[in-house]
Amino acid sequence: MSAYRRVASLLVVGLSFGVSAQVFAQCPVTGDCREVHETPGCEQPECCTLVCDYDPFCCEASWGESCVEAALALCEGISCPSAGACDVIHPNAGCADFDCCELITTLDGWCTYAAWDELCALEAEMLCGVAPCVINTVGVDESEPCYKRLNDGWGVGLVAARIPFSCELGMKGKIADGGPRDLEWFELDGSTRRRVRFTFEAEFPIELQYMLGPEDGPNEVKWLVGEPLCEGPRTVQFLTEPGTSTLILGTGNRERAYREGLDCDEINPDFPPEPDDPPPFAVYGLRWQMTAECLALADIDGDGAVGAADLSLLLAAWGELDPSEEFDPRQPDADLDGDGAVGASDLSLLLASW
Repeated sequence: MSAYRRVASLLVVGLSFGVSAQVFAQCPVTGDCREVHETPGCEQPECCTLVCDYDPFCCEASWGESCVEAALALCEGISCPSAGACDVIHPNAGCADFDCCELITTLDGWCTYAAWDELCALEAEMLCGVAPCVINTVGVDESEPCYKRLNDGWGVGLVAARIPFSCELGMKGKIADGGPRDLEWFELDGSTRRRVRFTFEAEFPIELQYMLGPEDGPNEVKWLVGEPLCEGPRTVQFLTEPGTSTLILGTGNRERAYREGLDCDEINPDFPPEPDDPPPFAVYGLRWQMTAECLALADIDGDGAVGAADLSLLLAAWGELDPSEEFDPRQPDADLDGDGAVGASDLSLLLASW
């Protein structure tokens, strides 16, 4: 359970047992919960609530030795704030900036319970201080409540469902965490290679991957990219492979999927919330929108025509491709026939489409 959810649960439980409004009014305030200070309360909301429920004096007068002792006894495993800058790797969980620490540990449980590793520091650098955004979605609604899993491909639900692709597809929808988390699978099956372009915009950090293979496998993730938060529309242009393939939209980054911090905001009539359940919580908005286009196979620069600019890009990429170099779908792809090299056969395909 994330820190935000635990705080909400504690508030519900505390109020149900008649804990004074004054106790909760002092949480959080400036002051380290693990150090003595003259003012009442401390800055870690969950720990402050636990201690003041145990000893109201800590939120009525000052945060003395007994309050520190109670914090050390009651608040084990609470990692925000903690030692270490948020954008620097360190061996302990959590980091010194409370707001940043709460954000990252809510999205990425590893940073809460294990260590503040390279990815925790990178996530802090990418996400802390970045204001959430609200997008005005347009397009055909996916018609999937965020508490259901209707477009989530293999192994989810009784039917393996994907969103059919068309060359002028425009859609909108929502995404949510959970087990399993909500994903959107876009069907890109075909008998030949083709060039497609997708443009996404979302209220959450985007994780986008292209996967090859049918339902019964084998499956291969051809590439995976992470897109920053709230930087406007993000575009990928790539050549699909023959056979069964899928473009998958989720929330996260290139290294980790986010499985917490994005509660569905719709009520599931089959499992309505209990009276003491905390309300839905989302660090970011849940909405996304996308448009799709089909381009000519040899339209390398994506300008709608095959000409001199595409020829220049092809010649610049001439030769064997480095198999160890990660493919970036945001960069031009000149390997038109998919043989792992840019050469005469690709040039023939381009000239035939001039």
